[in-house]
Amino acid sequence: MPKRLGQKPATLADVAAAVSLSPAAVSLALRGKDGVSEATRRRVVEAARALGYQPLAGASRQHQKPMTIGLVINPVHGGTQEANRFYAPVIAGIQGSCRSHHMDLMLATMPVDQHQYPIELPRIVTNRTCDGLIVVGAHLSQATAEILRTAPPAVLVDAYAEDDPFDSVVMDNVGGARTMVEHLVSRGHRDIAILATEPQAYPSILERRRGYGQALTEAGLSPHYIDALYWQPESAAVAALAYLNAHPDVSAVFCANDLVAVALLQAARQAAISVPGRLSVVGFDDIDLAGFVSPALTTMAVDKVGMGRIAVTLLAHRLEIGKECVTQTFVRPTLVERETVRTLEPVAPPGEAAPALHLDPQFA
Repeated sequence: MPKRLGQKPATLADVAAAVSLSPAAVSLALRGKDGVSEATRRRVVEAARALGYQPLAGASRQHQKPMTIGLVINPVHGGTQEANRFYAPVIAGIQGSCRSHHMDLMLATMPVDQHQYPIELPRIVTNRTCDGLIVVGAHLSQATAEILRTAPPAVLVDAYAEDDPFDSVVMDNVGGARTMVEHLVSRGHRDIAILATEPQAYPSILERRRGYGQALTEAGLSPHYIDALYWQPESAAVAALAYLNAHPDVSAVFCANDLVAVALLQAARQAAISVPGRLSVVGFDDIDLAGFVSPALTTMAVDKVGMGRIAVTLLAHRLEIGKECVTQTFVRPTLVERETVRTLEPVAPPGEAAPALHLDPQFA
């Protein structure tokens, strides 16, 4: 409806809110640029006319103003430094790429529950002050995804939504897990456990669990699942030692992430279990700690900075082109061999028992 006398002049953001589009899309429509349909263009023009929107005299300069990108991050169970060892490089990649694209960056945190589902959305999502959004490390419920569909264009980074309606950048978790298990099998391991996954885990962790299972099935081996919470590494390590005490044939443990692997290395040292002499331990992510612990951790390296850069590229493309098919980019992890995997001797003859673990009673 037309603006009343005395009201502030309508802005581009007012028009965007009226037609449920991003300011960038509205700007394209009003300037007659490609990237929006003719029907959308007519709807934008009608809304602008009804609101009394008038471009400023310096509109040409205004169009050169940097776009504003909203970075919505998951504080990851209190935002601890340990939990953010994975996401800090991702955010650094986003920041660096925004600078190179001359984009402004607005930061907001999004509280999540233990399953990474958002508890509430920050205002930069709902008030449409940003041209686009990058959401990092969250599992979007159907209701949250519906809200985001009406917000400015969004790209997800290590984040997941029902029906995958958004552009996203994720790791090839299945392929990475398969590579790691195949590496352990090639080094002679036949009883390989996976630690800190569970049937209700975060999607990326579930994908690692699936890749582990696929690789073992192809090798004709049986799985050993040590279910635990991946974001409680110390508790997961205790569960692992108890499992190893009951299953002495297990010679290698594939941990859901590096933090769990580091916790297991510490627990093994306290329990006088030699790594890799008695037990091989591997992780996933290649966080900064992986190369500094002793022994240095064999893991799957993920280009975390690259994930952030790719997200900005996808969002810039989406803002320029508008509606088209959803793009999902898989970042392939690479195996980094360090010091926590031992090559096993040939399997002992039938009937000869494997050496048993002798643990401190507190870990049994």
